[in-house]
Amino acid sequence: MGDATRRSNAPVGEAELAAGRAAAAYINGLIRGPAGPTQARAPGDQRQRGRERLARMRRFLDALGNPQARLPVVLVAGTSGKGSVAVKIAEGLRAAGYLAGLHVTPYLQTPLEKFWLDGQLARPGELADLAAWVRPVVERADPRQPPTYGMVWVALTFEYFRRARVDALVLEVGAGGRFDLTNVCEPLLNVITTVGMDHEKSLGPSLADIAWHKAGIARAGVPTVIGKMPAEAREVVIDEVQRVGAPLIEAPTTSPNDFRATNDRLAFATLEALAASGFGRIDRAAHDAARAAALPGRYERMPSGDGPSVILDGAHNPDKARALANLWRRECPAESGVLVAGTVGYRSPAAVLTPLWPAVKAWIATEPRVLGKPPTPAAVAAQAGRDAGSPPAAAEPNPLRALDRALAICPPGERVLVAGSLYLVGNVRSRWYPTEEIERQRTMWPLRHTAPDHV
Repeated sequence: MGDATRRSNAPVGEAELAAGRAAAAYINGLIRGPAGPTQARAPGDQRQRGRERLARMRRFLDALGNPQARLPVVLVAGTSGKGSVAVKIAEGLRAAGYLAGLHVTPYLQTPLEKFWLDGQLARPGELADLAAWVRPVVERADPRQPPTYGMVWVALTFEYFRRARVDALVLEVGAGGRFDLTNVCEPLLNVITTVGMDHEKSLGPSLADIAWHKAGIARAGVPTVIGKMPAEAREVVIDEVQRVGAPLIEAPTTSPNDFRATNDRLAFATLEALAASGFGRIDRAAHDAARAAALPGRYERMPSGDGPSVILDGAHNPDKARALANLWRRECPAESGVLVAGTVGYRSPAAVLTPLWPAVKAWIATEPRVLGKPPTPAAVAAQAGRDAGSPPAAAEPNPLRALDRALAICPPGERVLVAGSLYLVGNVRSRWYPTEEIERQRTMWPLRHTAPDHV
């Protein structure tokens, strides 16, 4: 499919589905072994490795013709909330009549989620075209330092939105910021949502170290919008933003116990900054669209019949889990419902889930399933909960069977919460929204449901 058919709404057929899956399989084949626990390195060693990684990324993009050049990017970093803030910015721009692109990571069910254009997912055939475009360059690369899986995805992202000629690409940073592979573009605006303890082995060990990484997206003369963060982190971020000569915009804060309202305020502040820098059609309707926008798997209520309702949330670090627990307590009686939770192997179940255990009556430990990232075994996670004084725990490795068990024991009128990993959310979400239909209809809410039901 060339540029002329990029926004085609023709039905997605079997051949196109197969081509998209073959392309995804090729890209997945670039994963170099399982990603398990990593040893912490001294900050100086980590930073040198980060510089080398970015240099490799730039050489790779040079070989591809630098698709990132002149892309109008809004770069969104932060420990928590960056995906939700990114989709709100994109939907605000779209409501104002701009052609907005959105890249979020990781995906839940299909790699097409990495490419949102004007509110729709990319076509499977477009992913096939992109894989065919990048493959010759990958195969000609130095075999001692081949492009990585992450480098290929970022390059494909730049090329997809270059072809689409977007008015703005809202680009979620993967991890950190300073040495993240997305930080090779020249953004027109930057956002740092929050700073908290996460990815300590690669970004830490301290909160100040993590803040230094997040602040690395700042550019001279490019406005940087920041949200509320701990004083230690805020000091580092503001110092770095001022050091490079970037205008600083602090988003007004709202209730500390409602992350949804906080995300709204960050998106509004970003839209206002964009309106002041050339996107003059942004108005109240854009703010309303931003407020209504949400990503799948972020406190998302699944369609329910007569049984218990199910909430999916990808909370996978202590900050996210605390925010989720606060929201759950506001909306449910004390110690209400059943938790289904699992973590990938490099995250401590106790560190992630401790804020959630006191909010539920029981929980089922399970195992997120994702290529290249082994999970914490369900039995190990359940025992970690028992050792920490969690409510009654059971272990069921299969995510869908774990959900069945939770539904079976959930008291009438109460709810099931699935959390601990975005990968786990993707595993169980397919029960309501089949992945094949998502790819066919190019929406995360296919079939009878055309919009998310976020509470």
